[in-house]
Amino acid sequence: MRTTVDRGGLATLVAWSRIGFYWTIKTVAWPVTRVYTRMRVVGAGNVPRKGTCIVVANHTSYADAVILGSACPRRLNFMITRPIYRMNRLRWFYYMMGSIPVGAEADPAALKRAMRVLKWQDAIGIFPEGQRMPDGTPGAGKEGVALLASRTGAPVIPAAIIGARRVMPVGAAFPKPGPVRVVFGSPMIFPAVEGGRATREQRRQFADRVMQAIRDLMEEPNRCYDRGDGVRTART
Repeated sequence: MRTTVDRGGLATLVAWSRIGFYWTIKTVAWPVTRVYTRMRVVGAGNVPRKGTCIVVANHTSYADAVILGSACPRRLNFMITRPIYRMNRLRWFYYMMGSIPVGAEADPAALKRAMRVLKWQDAIGIFPEGQRMPDGTPGAGKEGVALLASRTGAPVIPAAIIGARRVMPVGAAFPKPGPVRVVFGSPMIFPAVEGGRATREQRRQFADRVMQAIRDLMEEPNRCYDRGDGVRTART
């Protein structure tokens, strides 16, 4: 019978295997996306190199996760819908990439898993709209990002993916060459709340602010400058 130490050692081995798998895939994907989509990354210095953070972006294409993962300097544990996670041919892949399946409604289990990842000082990747927006216009963000930010204190990094819809629009079976730009904005911190947890209205307001930050990055992707400390941030 396996002991607690045995199970702990196995869990550690699996965790390191998943980390190694992620970086192997990224090593392969980076030059492909760089050349195939002529991807340009702006403001990557806004993503903390260490510690917990939540990277959020607009969602218009199946290629978004590949593009965002390639552009981001951190390993991202993406939160994805449960039906996609459970696809027979790809479930093993999503598991090895560290993806977190999320149900259509409130999902306490997914929330706990995401909070655990953030507790480990890792990074989460989220498309807050919860679905691809066929017309390319950012929709309303759900409150999941705000809930995680309010309970963990993790900074939220807004990111705009520009051009992915042209490369692989909804309904396309395979991406086509085309220019793509990924812009990372300034970190956003959920405001301190007195007297306990944030209210739903406070979470809603923060979710709206995050989506507005993404819209601003999409509209003016070059509004970035070097602060002099190696960090590129959106000009306000």
